[in-house]
Amino acid sequence: MQHKNQKAKQMEEATIHEEIKTLKAKLTGNLFEDGETQQAIYELKKQLQPEIENQPELDNYEDEDGCLYCGS
Repeated sequence: MQHKNQKAKQMEEATIHEEIKTLKAKLTGNLFEDGETQQAIYELKKQLQPEIENQPELDNYEDEDGCLYCGS
């Protein structure tokens, strides 16, 4: 059962990574237009790494952009 749960978690993580990739492809570079998309990306990243909500500097997601520290 442990192996099955681990495999399901890996699949879930892969799905989240794919969703982030899809959302990033929709970004226009306009901060105002991209606000909702950026928020959706952040929510997905929090699922992968919940501690970034209180410590955004820990956001080490595999992108070159890093975290925008929620607009600050």
